Formats: sequence, structure tokens, C-alpha cells
Amino acid sequence: MKKTPQTVSPDTLKACLKWILEANDERDIREAIRTTYPDADEQAVLDAAVKEIEAIGNESGDFTRGWALAATRELVRKMIEVGDFANAMRGIKQVAELAGKDA
Repeated sequence: MKKTPQTVSPDTLKACLKWILEANDERDIREAIRTTYPDADEQAVLDAAVKEIEAIGNESGDFTRGWALAATRELVRKMIEVGDFANAMRGIKQVAELAGKDA
């Protein structure tokens, strides 16, 4: 009999992705799932997170470049707000480099 995949809630998936991006290892992530979301199927959560990361890896180069530009601009804006002008200049340089590359 084929096992029906369990639906993973968006909040649980978001938390798992955050733990992965924070460089936690699988053991720590499984423990965090058990502790934070005791009713969740930890394997289903991990499988969903891996699938999500793989999907991000398959984005087009144009999308990734656009996202990098938008994210860097937002970071530059925040750096200017807090007076971190040296890093803001680095960010501006990065935006200029990204904008100058052919897609």
C-alpha cells in the first residue's frame, strides 16, 4: 500500500528552511521539529524543505539576478538608514556590477 504524503504547514516549512539556512545539521533540525512542531511528521517536513530548496536552485538566471539586485538595494537602503556608509558603498558597487552583467 502506497503511503499518502503528509501535508506540511507553511509555518512549519518556513521554520525548517530557516534552520537549514542557519547551518543547523539534520540531527538538530529533527530535534527542533520534534520540539517546536510535535504533531508534524519530521521526515515529511525535511522532504518538503529539500524540495523547496531544489526548486529555488532551478530558478532562471534572470530571476536570480533580479532577486539579488532587489535584495542588495534593500540592504543598501537599511545600511544608509543606520549610517553604515562603508558597507552601503560596497552594496552599491555590487548592484552596479550585477546590473552591468549580461543576462
